[in-house]
Amino acid sequence: MATTTASVMGPHQKYAFEDTTSLIKDINRLPLFMTELDTTDGEGGSNLALEALQAIAYEGTPFEIATNFKQQGNDCFKLKQYKDAAEYYGRAITAILQKDQKIEENNGENPTDKAEKDKMDSTFDASGKHGPPIHVTSDNCGPPNAGNEAEKLKELTATCYLNRAACNLELKNYRRVINDCAEVLKVQPLNAKAYYRSARACLAIDKISEAQECIERGLEVEPQSSYFKDLAVKVIQREDHLLKVQQQNTQREFMKKHVVRI
Repeated sequence: MATTTASVMGPHQKYAFEDTTSLIKDINRLPLFMTELDTTDGEGGSNLALEALQAIAYEGTPFEIATNFKQQGNDCFKLKQYKDAAEYYGRAITAILQKDQKIEENNGENPTDKAEKDKMDSTFDASGKHGPPIHVTSDNCGPPNAGNEAEKLKELTATCYLNRAACNLELKNYRRVINDCAEVLKVQPLNAKAYYRSARACLAIDKISEAQECIERGLEVEPQSSYFKDLAVKVIQREDHLLKVQQQNTQREFMKKHVVRI
């Protein structure tokens, strides 16, 4: 029976005389073991293995590329890796918008001359699905055929904008939440999730009137929604608190101006 010798189990020749720190650095350049993004080979060159994986991520149709990024975003969201999830949703959106830009260029139009609203209007339609406005959206639609490709891309883009807004709510990037939801609401005025997330973001930065308006519009879409009703109570409570603080500050300033100095 053959025995395993020390020479067989010993370190690779490349690492035989390297210290532990150098070994860890080399291992970290392998995509499977990366704990942080390293785009170099450690010797001034590029990380070919990482570049190969990144290239694979952009292979396929715009729908397939965007769907892949969206799914990675969903996976990160489930693990509460909200920053990474937001990045993946952004990549999905970019993949679709770049596809639209190429179409415009082929038609002789220059996409850099178009305003952001025009880009969004060419991406979305006025349809949208509604559900409990507290989780990221995971659509189950299959690859698009020639007849519904544009429609599927529009729906997928809206989903990614909404999901990115959910991530930024967790990250407390409230302005970004409002911006993403606003882009969706321009073309999907009946999207309850966008109203809900906008209302929460507005409340977080004390935009009381804007939060109330979002809640009112959301209740027009979903009159029985407990989410909007509960949020409406919080908005009222916050408004009362801010009013009391304002009154106290006013009274304090008045006393400073009229107090009798001895």
